[in-house]
Parts: sequence; structure tokens; C-alpha cells
Amino acid sequence: MRQTGWLWLRCARGRLIEFQNKIHALKEKGRYRSLSLPDGVDLTSNDYLGLAKHPDLREAAISYLQNGGAIGAGGSRLLRGHCAEHEALENYAAEFFAAPKTLYFSSGFQANVTLFQTLASRHDVIIFDEFVHASAREGIQNSHAQHFKARHNDVNSFEDMCKKAQQKTTGQIWIAVESVYSMDGDIAPLDDLYALAKRYDAMLIIDEAHGSGVMGAHGKGASEALIAQQGYDHIITLHTCGKAMGVAGGLICASCDVIEMMVNVARGFIYSTAPMPLQAYLVQKSLELIGSNDGDARRKRLNSLSKKAQQIFGGAGTCIVPIIIGDDEKTVATAKMLQQKGWDIRAIRPPTVPEGTARLRLSLNADLGEDVLDNFAADFESTMP
Repeated sequence: MRQTGWLWLRCARGRLIEFQNKIHALKEKGRYRSLSLPDGVDLTSNDYLGLAKHPDLREAAISYLQNGGAIGAGGSRLLRGHCAEHEALENYAAEFFAAPKTLYFSSGFQANVTLFQTLASRHDVIIFDEFVHASAREGIQNSHAQHFKARHNDVNSFEDMCKKAQQKTTGQIWIAVESVYSMDGDIAPLDDLYALAKRYDAMLIIDEAHGSGVMGAHGKGASEALIAQQGYDHIITLHTCGKAMGVAGGLICASCDVIEMMVNVARGFIYSTAPMPLQAYLVQKSLELIGSNDGDARRKRLNSLSKKAQQIFGGAGTCIVPIIIGDDEKTVATAKMLQQKGWDIRAIRPPTVPEGTARLRLSLNADLGEDVLDNFAADFESTMP
């Protein structure tokens, strides 16, 4: 017993030393990460419409609690955790996003992971954009399906992978993309990808994390026009509720069969405590705001700000503007200098982005004035040698 305990202690100490060495190596490469509280002008959050502190949502939360609304669900959805607030949100979201049915999760990450690991079988193939989000990657890795990587936003590469998939399997082909990419701010060619999905009888999964609330004529995402034309035939969308919606959670929008399948076999849904009823209630209120005149005005201001940022820094003209510096340590140093000048902007480094493309991720929100961009641009220029 003593010998076993000693061996365990030696192994534990060895692992701690290994951790220390890895942390030291990250610091040497300029890739060490640490937590820091928000400070300065917000140029980094995903609160694109400024709803996270919107007075209407604050008042809705206060009123909900004062009237006896529940905070916690107390169990999983299939047990006692299914609440009227979850059902009301899913019904409202289905109408808002013109979907046959929706399913609400505690986070977009959980929804994405659960979606891929549940729906794709060992006979299937998942084709994913090389820049697709880590949550989708995690779900793809956890699935039993084969998976092929396509070049970013390259429809020809996706078609090559579809042809390869047809040679490998007779199962379902799944195509995984983001509508607006989180680190580059560019938009996926959704119409062309949908045509490809139809041609190869594939299912197109569109992660609208950075499109929800912001893109589309009514803030329903970059896929809004496509879905208005095609419905959810060959399409599944995922809408993260913690970015432009200003709350938290993730909504999967799909056919009734897909949602019923998730409810019945998705481990990430069945064995997880349900989201807070308060959270679901506030997501519905946020969707109401997004579809209101206030939401339209906020999108208009954000679009104007995004176009100005494109003129100054380049990019795709969305509210995510990559300022690529390249070197990891130089990027970190630049971010620190700007933070000292009162700007809350962060350094993004590999493996989040490809090697040699370390960057500042300028993330705009509707509450910023256009003069803020001029002032930031001047301070950024002053940090460059």
C-alpha cells in the first residue's frame, strides 16, 4: 500500500512538472492566456447590439423574479426540468426563425457538440470548413462519422469533398459551416453551399452564432433570405443566444424529425440540467427586441459602424474586423499598449487562428459612436513602429 501511494505521488508530481513546463513554453511563445476583467471601451465582446445591458431586458428580469418566476429548473428537461418558459421560448423562436421546430440548450457550445455527435452515424460523412468553430470540431470528433476538411469558403473544395464522400459511404453527408466566421468576419457563400447540399442530398448545418440578431433583413441571421425561399429542406441552423441576443444559450432550428431525434437520443440534452427558466424567458424577450423598431435601429447603427471600420482597417464589412499583425508576441504587446490607452481589445493567437496570423479582433457594437473608431485608429497607428 505504501509503495502504491509513493508511486502515485511520484506520478502526480511528474505531471505537475509537465504542466509547469507547458505553461512556461506557452509564455515563451507569447501564447500564454489568463483571465482579465473588462476594462475600457468595449471593442472585444460579442454583444453586437448592446442588449446585454438593455434596460428592457433588465426590467423584464426584475419583473419576472418579483412575480415569482423560477431561477433554476431543478432537473433535466425530460424529468421535472421542462418549464413553461422553455416551451414558450421554443415556440416563439420557431415562429421568429420560420422553423418547423426548435430546441433550447444552456449554451451554443453544448448545442453544437450535441448536434454533431447525435445526428451523424458511423455510416455518414461530415464535411466541415477548415475555420469552423471549436464547438463544431468537438462534436465532429465525438461523432462516429468520417470527416473531411474543406478549404475555407471554397465551394469547389466542398464539392470535391462531397464526391469523395460518395465514394466512401452510402450514408448521409453533412456540411458544417458558420454563416459569419468569428475570427475573420467573412460570410459563407450560403446559396452556393445550399445548392451543393441539394445536389448531393446532403444536410447543410449553418452555425449562425455571429449572424443571429445582426444579419438578415430582420436580424434572423445570414441564412434569413435562403430560409425564406427554401424553408428547412436540407438545412439546420444553430443560433447562439449569448452574443447579439445578450443572454445565454443555444437554439437548434430544424425539421420536426431532427428535433424529436435530439430529444430522444441526444445525451447532451437528456442528461443535462435544463437551462434556467429565467434565462429562457429573457432570450424570448431579446428576440422580441431584435424584431422590433429598436432592433432595426441598432442593426442600422451597427452596419454603418461596420462599413466605416472596413474603410479604415479592411475586412468583410461585418462587425468582426480582424487586424492581422502576424507575430504572437508583437500582437500581445500591441494589445497591452492599447489597453493602457483605455481600449478593451484582446490578442488572438494560434491555435485559435492559423500560424502567422495572430491578430487583434476588433468587435463592434451598436452603442459605439463613429468617433470612437477614429480615436481608436489614431491610437493603433501610434503603437506601430
